[in-house]
Amino acid sequence: MSQDDALIIVKVEKENDDTTSIYFTGPDMERFKNRKPGQYAAIRIYKDGGWSAPHPFTLSSSPSEETLRMTIKKSGEFTSSIPDIEPGTPIQCSGPYGQFCKDIATSKEIVMIAGGVGITPFLSVLRHFRETVADNQVTLFWANKTPDDAFAAKELEEFTRHLKLSVVHVFSRVAPADQTEAPEFTDNRPGKISHEYGRLNQAMFLRHITSVNASFYLCGPPAMQQTVLEELSLYGVEPGKVDKEAFVFSPKTK
Repeated sequence: MSQDDALIIVKVEKENDDTTSIYFTGPDMERFKNRKPGQYAAIRIYKDGGWSAPHPFTLSSSPSEETLRMTIKKSGEFTSSIPDIEPGTPIQCSGPYGQFCKDIATSKEIVMIAGGVGITPFLSVLRHFRETVADNQVTLFWANKTPDDAFAAKELEEFTRHLKLSVVHVFSRVAPADQTEAPEFTDNRPGKISHEYGRLNQAMFLRHITSVNASFYLCGPPAMQQTVLEELSLYGVEPGKVDKEAFVFSPKTK
């Protein structure tokens, strides 16, 4: 693909200190028309007269959006350069790829478990559910170090007003008494927003999940996934029945 055939970045949006969303579109969008929520793609950025190596990221936008969106956390040389990209920069995008969250809309009861930027495929699904006024019962666990890392908290709160969605924020480096430092995480919150402190464990699942027969989806770093699968097993969920995705975590990628 030549530079003339590439898509174009039309918006760069800082989500927090570590995470940035890029939006891009162009004449080659037809092949993304039938993409599914939760899929990913590989991108190359045109810079200094040449193309970067390909890097895979979730398409965090819903399938119906006219622009593609990727939400990327700094974890290496390439990802650390994302906030400095200018609108108008050419970008190549191959895909969409992946089967994560395939047929998720057919599940009546859904449990999503995300670690950090592993929220991105679930944001794609929930944005799709919001647009289609889905009737699925969804419980989302989102594990982060601190409230500052939960960049999509306000959007998720808005989703709870329109979907059968309950959100459980799990903060590993915040004690309950510290939550007043972040106003959006105080006790003056919607009833469908809950908070837990520490690391995801069986006790948290017991408090928030109503059935081991729900459809379980997990996206996060390998160590986090292993811990979650062990805790889910203690709760009564067979690890083999959990749909897992981890491609977004490649900190050694340059």
